[in-house]
Amino acid sequence: MLRVALRPRFLGLLALMVAATVVCGLLAGWQWDRAHDAMTEKADGPQQLGDLRDVLQVGDAVTNEIVGDLVTATGTYMPGEQVIVPGRSIDGTEAALVVSALRVELADGTQVRLPVARGWLPAAEVTGADGEIDPSLAPDPPSGEVEISGRLEASEAATGGVADGVADEIATPQLVNVWGAPMYSGYVALETASDGLQVLPAAESQFSRGLDWQNIGYSFQWVLFGAFFLYLWWRSVRSTYLDELAERREAIEALLTAQDGASPDDETAPSADGAATADGAAPADRPNPTPAAASAAPSSDKDV
Repeated sequence: MLRVALRPRFLGLLALMVAATVVCGLLAGWQWDRAHDAMTEKADGPQQLGDLRDVLQVGDAVTNEIVGDLVTATGTYMPGEQVIVPGRSIDGTEAALVVSALRVELADGTQVRLPVARGWLPAAEVTGADGEIDPSLAPDPPSGEVEISGRLEASEAATGGVADGVADEIATPQLVNVWGAPMYSGYVALETASDGLQVLPAAESQFSRGLDWQNIGYSFQWVLFGAFFLYLWWRSVRSTYLDELAERREAIEALLTAQDGASPDDETAPSADGAATADGAAPADRPNPTPAAASAAPSSDKDV
């Protein structure tokens, strides 16, 4: 198989596969560095990023590098645009989150909505007499222009919906259908709370912190891709070697079969009575008996 691998065609293919493997290795290292840097920054605590408009563009995803960091925003809460997110557990208490829409004006004058998790309160405080969550029992957001500061978080996965002011998750794909667009893809959890609300714990909103491992997963994937390229080259060499080996075996078997079926040149033809002489002569052409055989017959003189 080594002779097959050393052919120019396979040497060229090997060079191509090695180049692809090197590229995969570089990409794997890049993903690993990103994961390491992101986890290192998070280990140092949240970073102060400044004004949200300078940090995140409308429509851009909240990435691992900025999730959980602190941002500020200035705007006005939209009347009637508030939802309750029940079904959370905080310090052993069944809690409900209060999320309101803050209208932020961009530099070009565009009005953008930003979901703001203003805080939480025990679910019992927003539960009506019928045992159902009543959004009207939650405190309304303050009026007028406000400046907020809080953790920037990514949107939660949208698995439910929004009905009568009650949402299953803080999911911007759901909220944009209710409040309208344009809207930031993430939300802000306030550092301080008011109006009887309590501050949302960091652990409650850090659902996406585990995404740092996503870069590590990508790193291992690139390593596997590089190994796969080398495996493809080895598989091509081995397949070619086995094909040629099978062809040689078939050629040898065909040659042996042809030799077994060939007739010798000195083969004699059968006689009329089914026998053949050593020299190919017919029985009628055989010579007379030898003199010794003839003397064994009785002579006429002895009969007299």
